[in-house]
Amino acid sequence: MKKHKAVAKNFGSRSLAAVAALLILLQTASVVQGQESEQGHLGIPIDWSSRHILFTNGASPEVAAKSARDPRNWINWAQRSAWMLPHGSRFLLEPPLPGSPSGLDWNPPKHRIIVDWAMPLGSSAGMPLAESPAKYSFNVTGTPNCTKDFVVYTIGANPSSSQANIIAFNNLYTGTSSSSCPIPNQSPVTTDLTQPSVLWSYAAGSEGSALSPTLSLDGTKINFIETGTQDSVTNPAYFDVLTPTSGQGTSATKPEVLGAGSSLTRLNYTDSGVSGCGTGTTNSNSSPYIDYSNDAAYIGADNGILYRISPVFTGTSAPAVDFCITVNSGAKLTSPVYDEVSNQVFVSDGFSLYAYSVGTSSFTKTASVAIASTSASNGDPIILSPIVDATNGFVYVFSSADSTNKHSIAVQLNTSLSVLSTADIGEEGSGGTYIFDGDFSNAYFATGPKSGAGTLFACGTQSAAGNKPALYAMSFANTTGTMNSTPFIDGNENINNSGNSAGICSPLLDFFDGTTDRLFVGVGVLGNATSGANLVTDWTVSSLTSTTSTPAYSATNEWGGTSGFSIDNVSTEDQAASIYFGTLAAASSGSAPSCPSGQYCAIKLTQSALQ
Repeated sequence: MKKHKAVAKNFGSRSLAAVAALLILLQTASVVQGQESEQGHLGIPIDWSSRHILFTNGASPEVAAKSARDPRNWINWAQRSAWMLPHGSRFLLEPPLPGSPSGLDWNPPKHRIIVDWAMPLGSSAGMPLAESPAKYSFNVTGTPNCTKDFVVYTIGANPSSSQANIIAFNNLYTGTSSSSCPIPNQSPVTTDLTQPSVLWSYAAGSEGSALSPTLSLDGTKINFIETGTQDSVTNPAYFDVLTPTSGQGTSATKPEVLGAGSSLTRLNYTDSGVSGCGTGTTNSNSSPYIDYSNDAAYIGADNGILYRISPVFTGTSAPAVDFCITVNSGAKLTSPVYDEVSNQVFVSDGFSLYAYSVGTSSFTKTASVAIASTSASNGDPIILSPIVDATNGFVYVFSSADSTNKHSIAVQLNTSLSVLSTADIGEEGSGGTYIFDGDFSNAYFATGPKSGAGTLFACGTQSAAGNKPALYAMSFANTTGTMNSTPFIDGNENINNSGNSAGICSPLLDFFDGTTDRLFVGVGVLGNATSGANLVTDWTVSSLTSTTSTPAYSATNEWGGTSGFSIDNVSTEDQAASIYFGTLAAASSGSAPSCPSGQYCAIKLTQSALQ
């Protein structure tokens, strides 16, 4: 009994909420979606939204209970705590062995320097700027699965018989010097695969996708957006739900061509016939956010309208618009984020942040606050969605302009949008330099910002150059958790190449593997393979303390810079602990296993050493 009490105390309130969310997830997946078709299988979908709703330790019982309704609570906890999870025969809730880290039995992952892969996505476009691939891990408590783990990339090219707009790969854990598919830990490779397999590839619908894909809880369905073209009435955005079949399509340039039907459901959601919900438009910035508990999606469009759509994955009828509200007519809305704790959707129109409560048949505006000047150099200064810390009641926004057009900024607000803390992170972005999402150190999740611990990292601009990137870091005040307005790292330029080229950062990614807390940063020039840094850097957070700190590892020839990152496993298997992203320009040189010349590529790099 004492051991079990110690375990519960060690897990903390966030972990108890995560366990409750796990039980809900198991029930939802097994009863509604059939996820538990194999005994002991518990899959985890990771997509753009996984890093936009946060759950930390230190939740009050009330907040923990509300958080438990969101399966992302479990997903967030499992990904952040994967190094603690048992693998193999022992189940998640088995009591840990005393004397191991945090009271848990754990073997740290091996860090081998290995060669990863690049898979062509086509010559005209790849994974879109600032968007993230979606990764599905079939069994979080087991070893990585070569056939059932997969990663999905959307492609910004119009679909045709010779070009996919969505593709998935499996046999991910492969490379030229080591491989774990299908035989674990072959080093050197003899009979194993040296690159992934195309799981499926589709020319789906009629438009390319410039946004991130989202996954059902069981990984059997994918929701993505056909972005639409400037002729918005004739070619508007479509809300698509794809049910793929393994083996359909053999490459990005040899896809299966399909339209609406048994495998693809398309909804012209901006011209649905619902009163006040628009007559057709495009969608530039708003990926769908799935409320798994209610099988509903929240999404914006370029008409400034926020939509609720259901069902998405589990219903027997096709998706339909439930209701909508005009946020700012004609504005390009960001991706929204729904917070179960406050029952609010947060969304930006590119300049201000808005909050809406969600009723059974309508949205109600609860608050709004201006963030950036409406005359900023880059048009809309806020491109990506807010990040919501559901546990501590904070919302974070990153903008390439403040209200005076002088600085790029990172902003923390409470969920009532009544209290702001703003940190300057360089000059106002210029020359197409957008400011994308930052990320938080592991200490932020382990103790919560109200303990005064944790760091928010953000990529801003340099103090004398609004078109060149620099890395910033903000701390938090003890007790209140308020973000300090003066960065303690005030512009580290070592994220850039030695020539200090102009360029932009990817959204940042922090990941703790049980031994090392790492920060990943991509830098380059969108659509240009020769003028930017074309660089990914891997930073050890414990050593990232000043403007002169340097990265632990770098990876070059990531043409045009990188899309957003997705992360997969903490694993002892070769090639099974990786990051995934896409390049943002056609390669100027190279051949397989590197990205072939003239191609945009899907890329996998190991978390350690970026090899």
